Amino acid sequence: MASFTPEPKKPPKNAPLRTYRMLATASSIGMSLVVAIFLGLFGGMWLDKRLDTRPLFLIIGLLLGITAGFRNVIVISQRIDKAQREEFDE
Repeated sequence: MASFTPEPKKPPKNAPLRTYRMLATASSIGMSLVVAIFLGLFGGMWLDKRLDTRPLFLIIGLLLGITAGFRNVIVISQRIDKAQREEFDE
């Protein structure tokens, strides 16, 4: 009796390129979070030094940096999710 095993689907030709794009996008999540927080922090420190208002702008800058960083994480995550859905639909 012969057994029938279906032939596995071959990945599309551009599958490695998609994988590298996805990895590059995913790796930018952490970097964008850290950069936004540090920009807010150092911008607040700079303003505090210039205006002699310690720690007012430090706190404001830090909060703005954290907010911007998490917004970046959400945007990048949505971009990854959209790319995965488009890949799945193909």
